[in-house]
Amino acid sequence: MPNLLLTDYCNRSCPYCFAKEKVALGAKAPRWHMSEDELEVVLGYLKRGRDLVSLLGGEPTLHPRYPSIVRSLVSRGYDLKIFSNGTTPQLREGLADLPETAVRIILNLNPPETYAPEEAAQLEANFRACGARLTLSFNIWTPRFDWRYLREAIVKWGLGKTIRIGLAQPIQGVTNAFLDEPATREACRGLVAMAEALAPEGIIIAFDCGFRLCLFTEEEHGILAECGADQHFLCGPILDIGQGLQVWRCFPFSGQGGVRLTDFKSLEEIRQHFLQQWSNERKQGNGPACAQCAHFRNETCLGGCLSRTVLRLRSLAGDG
Repeated sequence: MPNLLLTDYCNRSCPYCFAKEKVALGAKAPRWHMSEDELEVVLGYLKRGRDLVSLLGGEPTLHPRYPSIVRSLVSRGYDLKIFSNGTTPQLREGLADLPETAVRIILNLNPPETYAPEEAAQLEANFRACGARLTLSFNIWTPRFDWRYLREAIVKWGLGKTIRIGLAQPIQGVTNAFLDEPATREACRGLVAMAEALAPEGIIIAFDCGFRLCLFTEEEHGILAECGADQHFLCGPILDIGQGLQVWRCFPFSGQGGVRLTDFKSLEEIRQHFLQQWSNERKQGNGPACAQCAHFRNETCLGGCLSRTVLRLRSLAGDG
């Protein structure tokens, strides 16, 4: 499941933005949009009916052909997942007559006070139009956070009852907001409380990549399980495909230089390339305790975000 960057244009400037190295945050005009020819090349690496296509940006709905791209991909048998900030009217265009299962939307929702009035109005219009096909996403970048507005939006607008939870991760070569180790542990305690409070309403949380098992106590793991939380402790090549058909391991490594899609025969070949490229760092994990951890050795837990591991090792080596 690769991620396709339809554009480097984004109308917002989230401080933790995972795409910061490649995206013009808060821009008034785009620098680049994926061309029709580039899109066709990417689709040549995918199998209809089997591969899920994820559309990202920037803000993917700001691509001038966004509605027609969505309709074209669905008509050709691809299922879509669209990652959006939800503040544009384009997000809801043409969705009403498309199967809910064919187009899913992951909408990253920040605290209400971070939106201008016109952005808040667009969010509500998109909530109303998209309903249950829309799942909220929440990125943690401060140790203490308020999540109640997420519940309010789900209940009020009948949105999907899962909240994707992301940990803001450091981007190699770029400064962005993310949590240090003590703050991450504090945030995870808050996440357990969040899961407990949401469970009675049938709302569950689902971990994105970069979490570690040891960020939670055994008791907290039990609580999360009872609440139905979808717990994952993974980190692997996601494959983000952008301008010039460049491919990056994932956005936190987008500043490290990627590879060209057409230099490889398959996406799996690219994935194996990135696994090999960072294999030594991958064996270290986010902290010294990972090496002695049975969960790390049997790969129940992959040791947290690889970008954090790289920063730790560079710091130990005196490189920053």
